[in-house]
Amino acid sequence: MPLFGFSIGPKAADFLDAMPAGKLRAQVAKRVWALMDDPRPPGCKKLTGVTHGTDPVWRVRSGDYRILYVCRPNEVVVIDIDHRKDVYR
Repeated sequence: MPLFGFSIGPKAADFLDAMPAGKLRAQVAKRVWALMDDPRPPGCKKLTGVTHGTDPVWRVRSGDYRILYVCRPNEVVVIDIDHRKDVYR
């Protein structure tokens, strides 16, 4: 049972919708949904100097893709998903 509320922002949702069905999409989606149970999984990193509003932004890797999200009290919000070369722009 999830310990946190969970939502996916419009930018992240658009990326997942545009990603072709297959192994990579399933891998990224699985990593996104895993944040619901553990918002700070092994390998996650708090980005230095990056905030979303007043909340610090965290990153988790999924192959060549990066998932950016914020952890609020009892809520995880996925704000962006993109290829590693484009996600920080």
